Amino acid sequence: MKKLCLVAIIILGLASCGNQSSTAHPDDLSHLYNQLDATIAESSNYEDIKESRIARLRDEYYRAADVKRRVDLANQLAEEFNAYNADSTLFYINQNLSRPEITRFPGEYTRLLIRRGDVFAHAGLFSDALDVMRSIPRDSLGDDLLEPYYSTYCALYQYLSEYTDEHASAVDYTSQRAVYSDSLQQILRPGSFNHMTYVMTEMARTGHEQEAIEAISQNLEQYKSGSREFSILASTLAYIYKTTGNDDEYRKYLTLSAISDAQGAVKENMSFRELATVMFESGDVERANRYLKKSIADANFYSAMMRNAQSSKMLPVIDDAYSALQNRLTHRQRILMGVLAVLAIVLIFALLFMRKQFKAVRRANKRVSDANEALSLKSAQLEQANMELRTFNRTKEQYAGLFMEYCSTAISSLQHYQQSLRVLTAQGANRAALQKKLESSDIADQMLKNFYVKFDEAILNIYPAFVEKFNQLLQPDEQVVLKPGELLNTELRLYALVRLGIDDSAKIAQFLRCSLSTIYTYRSKMRKRALRPDRFEDEVKNMA
Repeated sequence: MKKLCLVAIIILGLASCGNQSSTAHPDDLSHLYNQLDATIAESSNYEDIKESRIARLRDEYYRAADVKRRVDLANQLAEEFNAYNADSTLFYINQNLSRPEITRFPGEYTRLLIRRGDVFAHAGLFSDALDVMRSIPRDSLGDDLLEPYYSTYCALYQYLSEYTDEHASAVDYTSQRAVYSDSLQQILRPGSFNHMTYVMTEMARTGHEQEAIEAISQNLEQYKSGSREFSILASTLAYIYKTTGNDDEYRKYLTLSAISDAQGAVKENMSFRELATVMFESGDVERANRYLKKSIADANFYSAMMRNAQSSKMLPVIDDAYSALQNRLTHRQRILMGVLAVLAIVLIFALLFMRKQFKAVRRANKRVSDANEALSLKSAQLEQANMELRTFNRTKEQYAGLFMEYCSTAISSLQHYQQSLRVLTAQGANRAALQKKLESSDIADQMLKNFYVKFDEAILNIYPAFVEKFNQLLQPDEQVVLKPGELLNTELRLYALVRLGIDDSAKIAQFLRCSLSTIYTYRSKMRKRALRPDRFEDEVKNMA
């Protein structure tokens, strides 16, 4: 018996060591990462909300008879599709550009051309974007169109420099961007959105990082998470913090930008690609893989060739690392399943061994009973036999108590292992089938049920009149009535443990799989039902 216990303890120790190798994310930003994961899980809901708005606008657009109203609705639809789907954005921009009536609205045709160039730039169609922008004479622009004109050129050359960052032409594109950025800064209204994204970024680049951070942080409070403005400003803050070496704040605002992108159903984004890099560098390969694949899926949906190309460069590296992680997890799961199987076998052998011992106890009880009958006329010999019987019964009680406590601990360990496997398996998103199988508690529940049956049989074998004598200690109208088929119920098992000498409520609660407060409640209510409440539990302990 001791050898079996030793083997079980060794197995438990080995499995615990294996389980400790999976640690929680040490970063203080874990709650933000969890919030992002939850937001990603709800992405379809945010997209449904956006699609509903688009459907209402589209329906109104096709029913509108007034030209001015159709132009306005087409602009609204283009704005709704902005950063969501480039093809649809261009469709509604082109709808308005093709209307002869568009010339009635001063500057609207040029504004739409600039808007078209901006969409081409975001979609990675750089040649088309340059053709559109170069077709617009700078001298023909009014003051109200200079800001979108310069900002579109800034974005276009920024994307070109990012796209060609490994080529010499990237330097030329960067200098071109600087020229248009300088022109843009001259006309921007202080405190405006573009002022925050362009002027403050340039200030940070020239050594005034703290001033830029304070200005953008205050401006960020004006916008709600889920808006395009919030996403861009949070991403800008993240960039500035990165240049200052403040890694925690960089991750914080990059994650906030990603959360806002997911809430706003923004498909033209860079936050998820950047976060994938951050997660990969910090060793969280599973998140890196998940964020990168979302970045690629969003880019494909939006039709952003540049974002797709940027993300695809990282895909093989992260995908290989993720595959290696999954292989390690699979290997670990196999080891833990083997440990669980060995533990189950040990427990089965232990139960069979205990069953054999109980049969021996029953045979001993029969021999003692026969001896009592034979010695009934010999008082001296009877007294001696009774003393031996009490000693033997105490030994049986101690043995039974140890057995019950052992089996209870073994079942708890089995359930603990199952929970550990469930947590470990949840880290592998492609192990759904194994997850479902491991989450089943049927084996543990059945073992617990069988264990209580064996316990009830053991108690009634040792104390055949336990229920009757227990009821004799209670008031006539408060006695315990068992349901058909029950050997003992929870209350009787509680006091059977008390009779065996297990008086500690915490141990009883663990044994019966209920809370400590429940045990206190049972004991308090049962004392009130007793004939002699003050002596009740002592009388239970002394029941023959």
